[in-house]
Amino acid sequence: MGVDARDGRFTSLDFWRGCALATIFFNHVPGNPIEAFTHKNFGFSDAAEIFVFLAGMSVALAYAGRQERVGFGRSTAAMLARAATIYGHHLVVLLVCGAIVAFGVLATNDIRLLEATHFHVLVETPIEAVAGIATLGFQPAYINILPLYIVLMLAAPGLLNLALVSPRSALALSASIYVAAHLSGLNLPSLPETGGWYFNPFTWQLLFTIGICSGLALRDGRLLDSRPLFFVALFYLAAALVWTRSGFYNPYDLSPLPRFVWDFDKTALTLPRLLHALALVIVAARLTRALSLAEFRVARPLILLGRHALPVFCFGTVLAISIQILRMSGAEGRSLDMVLILAGLLAQIGLAALLEWYRSGSSKKETALVHRAADTA
Repeated sequence: MGVDARDGRFTSLDFWRGCALATIFFNHVPGNPIEAFTHKNFGFSDAAEIFVFLAGMSVALAYAGRQERVGFGRSTAAMLARAATIYGHHLVVLLVCGAIVAFGVLATNDIRLLEATHFHVLVETPIEAVAGIATLGFQPAYINILPLYIVLMLAAPGLLNLALVSPRSALALSASIYVAAHLSGLNLPSLPETGGWYFNPFTWQLLFTIGICSGLALRDGRLLDSRPLFFVALFYLAAALVWTRSGFYNPYDLSPLPRFVWDFDKTALTLPRLLHALALVIVAARLTRALSLAEFRVARPLILLGRHALPVFCFGTVLAISIQILRMSGAEGRSLDMVLILAGLLAQIGLAALLEWYRSGSSKKETALVHRAADTA
């Protein structure tokens, strides 16, 4: 897996995260021509699973070394600060997307735009909705993965510390919580609507924990590389492809087997979806080892997206909601869809390039200050 010589970043990790971000953007504008070619149409999982897995890997690579250098307390403070940063981004995205929907309603006098984006609860039950915004329980359509990410970051110090001591213990604990949540129906409550979170943190944490353990293995150079496992993953992906494209649906209740063993529910991250995501990871890891992704020009924009995942994701969400409102307001057509989608992707790449330019300038300035201080000393 390639490492960026400038700052020690794993460029391959950035590449796949950039792929996930682009795919999420395409999927957040339902019905556009590119959406039909995203991998959710060829298997059981989609980009959300990859996003969460890579988030776990990123936690391991970003904070494990820091914890070993400065201790559990300061490392925990850094992770909690990161959770607070994501929380702030989520609130801003909610506000901006809510404003976009409101402007759409004002321009068209069509209040159905509120219902289509689930912002109608702000009008119908404003007090409960405000409480839900603060507690992350208010999750309009397509703005519901950052709350999961925040909760996972709050749990990250404990999960990372346990994984550093014993990866097997971390996986065993996480798997136990996963099974218990499925059997009991445990989920965090949503507000103001009834029910639980769209992404159940008690089940999705298993994929996050697997990502943490994989990140530690990658850091230590002990990542699993098994040819039999690779071919099993390929077989599973092929079977999922045939199942999905044939349109086969099993109408039978397979009880007494627990539902999570055979269902395809995204909210609860059922076993077929989890295994499909892990199979994709295994195959992608083998592909990554065979190729030097940073040397391909076509990969560089995706690497840029992955290097600035949080602002790019937030910007992409705002763009996706804007395109949805435009389409629901009467701006329709496959050609227009393509123009809007490609323009939106280019805008995200432009933002990532701007942030990269700013980061590189700041790094050079800091380096110059250090050298100047050393010279004067």
